[in-house]
Amino acid sequence: MTDNIQYLTKEGYEKLVEELRKLKEEELPKVLETLKEAIAQWDISENAEYDSAMERKNQIEIRIAQLEEIISNAKIIDEWEKRATVGYWSKVTFEDDKGRVWDVTIVWSSEVDADQNAFSLESPLWKALAWKKAGDTVVVKAPKGKYKIKILKVA
Repeated sequence: MTDNIQYLTKEGYEKLVEELRKLKEEELPKVLETLKEAIAQWDISENAEYDSAMERKNQIEIRIAQLEEIISNAKIIDEWEKRATVGYWSKVTFEDDKGRVWDVTIVWSSEVDADQNAFSLESPLWKALAWKKAGDTVVVKAPKGKYKIKILKVA
């Protein structure tokens, strides 16, 4: 058993698998074709197209290795756990100190998605919300200062 377990939701896992498939089946073959064409121009020592393609190839290969590592160590969390306190994979509704209501999800770092309001267990928000319950008011210590939030709902 590995110490590098990556806890993922089913959706997060599928998203990473799809990214890996796209890189291997679409992006890498495309960049390899570009390299082949650049090499056919003979002088690769001063060939910007070749240099750019090699850099992109290296980036793709690094990301493929990262994704394979995450996927090979993934443990899928099948269902959102229903609990009274904020924990891993909780969905939390809170009101900030300006009266705005937010819905966020607490996820592992490999699943962070700001567009979906999915925040990491390493974030200041998590540190403030950890193990609190609906009705609690907490202080979030963020890089740009502190602010209060009131937890409205935990699912």
